Amino acid sequence: MNLRLRAVEISDADLIYKWENSYSLWGVSSTRAPFSHYAIEQYVKSTQNEDIYSVKQIRFMIDVEDDGVVKTVGCVDLYDLDPQHSRAGVGIFVEEGDYRRRHIALNSLLWIENYAFEILNLHQLFAHISQDNSSSIKLFNKASYTQTSVLKDWIKKENQFLDVLVFQKFLSSNR
Repeated sequence: MNLRLRAVEISDADLIYKWENSYSLWGVSSTRAPFSHYAIEQYVKSTQNEDIYSVKQIRFMIDVEDDGVVKTVGCVDLYDLDPQHSRAGVGIFVEEGDYRRRHIALNSLLWIENYAFEILNLHQLFAHISQDNSSSIKLFNKASYTQTSVLKDWIKKENQFLDVLVFQKFLSSNR
């Protein structure tokens, strides 16, 4: 299996539309209403052709080649880019099914870290992870992120409030 990250293309709009409008995923984002296909197309057109320092975010699609067949199985984002303080948030999504538990998320996360630290010259990456998202907690621990704080009762899910764990990874190893 070969893995590659690439820029978003307009042909990815259907997949992004499917993922962004999956009600089951809204709990890990702040989405409260569905996106139109037109809005997704405009997002792709506007953010991928703009300078990352202007739009403060970038998305890469995760492609996997298995037996000569290439399939897009997820995406990884840098968001809330703050050039002044040399940091950005990181988020990752891999489709449910055959492509989970094959180190795709970990390898994609390591790739985006290299991009952030080596190309963008960032000092740190952070992730906000709901306390009930055990898969993401395991992933970020495996990638050597450190849980640095807890945002108490930060998100409301159904009829309860959940804590959000803040994970950080720094460029320098002396942290």
